[in-house]
Amino acid sequence: MDAFRGSADRPLTTADLAARDDFQLGEALVSPATRAITGPGGSSDIEPRVMQVLVVLVDAAGQVVTRETLFQRCWGEVYVGDDSLNRVIGALRKLAAEIAGGSFRVETIPRTGYRLMGAFARSVPQTAGAASSRALTRRELAGGAVGIAALGGIGGWSYLASARREASELVRRAEQAIWKETADDATLRDLRKAVSLQPGNAKAWGLIAFLSSLATSSAEPKRSEPAREEAQAAARKAFAIDSKEPNALLAMFELQGSTLDWVTRDRRLREIVAIDPEHLPALGELVLLTQAVGLNQESFRWNERILALEPFSVDGLSKRALKLWIAGRTPEADKVIDQVVALYPTHPWPRWVRFMILALTGRARAAQIMLQSKPDLIVDQGEKGLWTESLTALAQPSPDAVARTRQECFGAAKTAGGLTLEAVMILSALDQVDDAFEIATGFLLSRGAILPNGRAPTRGELNDATWRISTQYLFTPPCAAMRADPRFLPLCDGIGLTEYWRSRGIQPDYQLTRD
Repeated sequence: MDAFRGSADRPLTTADLAARDDFQLGEALVSPATRAITGPGGSSDIEPRVMQVLVVLVDAAGQVVTRETLFQRCWGEVYVGDDSLNRVIGALRKLAAEIAGGSFRVETIPRTGYRLMGAFARSVPQTAGAASSRALTRRELAGGAVGIAALGGIGGWSYLASARREASELVRRAEQAIWKETADDATLRDLRKAVSLQPGNAKAWGLIAFLSSLATSSAEPKRSEPAREEAQAAARKAFAIDSKEPNALLAMFELQGSTLDWVTRDRRLREIVAIDPEHLPALGELVLLTQAVGLNQESFRWNERILALEPFSVDGLSKRALKLWIAGRTPEADKVIDQVVALYPTHPWPRWVRFMILALTGRARAAQIMLQSKPDLIVDQGEKGLWTESLTALAQPSPDAVARTRQECFGAAKTAGGLTLEAVMILSALDQVDDAFEIATGFLLSRGAILPNGRAPTRGELNDATWRISTQYLFTPPCAAMRADPRFLPLCDGIGLTEYWRSRGIQPDYQLTRD
């Protein structure tokens, strides 16, 4: 840590400021000598007292500076009240937000003092006649509260401005890929490059955390652990810059998953949306969660908010059709999903929604024709076998056809995951309610004879922990027979849904309809 020129105990004078080199602070270039700051938000002059406090905080290199020390170093023998220091801290926070683009912040330590958070720098003397143009080292690019070395003068700011523009473009591109669900390993590489160019970019760190958190449940086990570690590390980086960075908050939500109860999961998502009302991934999670707890009407409203932001979202449009179907508005659902299939003829999700609605609304023969004409609709052989038998039984439920379907459903249940969900809907639609409860209870509560064998699910490649909180299927039309059964509420109680309803003081949609 650079010390002040002279004693570290005496007041910092304007002469000391005049002797200080320029230094980089987050994305801003600070000149103590001229009391100026330049950053992505423009330039501004700084009052002498504000500059003094800023320099003291910078020299502390992320350590806490007490209020007493700030009074001693910046006001000396002049007695002032707390309001004077509070005003200066307020001015610094305004500069951080408006000039430095939020790339650093002043954190209050209650009843103690303050510390500077974010990427900041020790001062580096200028080479005579020219700005330093050396390359940043790996350690300097790491950022954080320990700091990065300054690029001084016009040349340094020009480089930083260029780096900021490139990083912003990389982040914008990555965010679009995430929102359109086309993100891949290249997206993650772009984000890693963005933080190497701009270590103080909280959004870039947050997006890295979010993407990596998703990989923990969808990647192979050997990739899941490194993904979790990267997600946690990136989230910490984001929070050091912005404690409310929404992508990092959503990453932590994804990582914690079913360790959180329904009420906490609901509250966390609403907090993120309150921070950023247009955060599509968080809105998407709210669509899923509210449907999973039986609130189709609320889920529909959240989904419509997504479509107001992204009118041609293939996911949002497909879910609009699903929610119309769940609400009993099948003709409207048909019109929507037919149009989505026409808009996205090669996308598998709308075709799957079209298939499901046909299969489970008394049109199994039409679903059979669709499966025959689109053999790639279902690529997993186990799932294809399940639906081949099930469609025959749904089209003409003879005792033999139902028996074969039961056998396929029980076999699917032992693999866990997505096939279990489909098996429950199919059996309930065939009025095999006892079997549907047997499978649902085995998978959701690990009770009874039908227990999963732990094999990785074949469809979606999500782990069982994720599938167990994906209970949307329990509130679809095929499971109406289950919801009318006295065993349904105890099942909901076992998975925490009744406590959720009680805590929110609400009823699920099916109870409102029944009442």
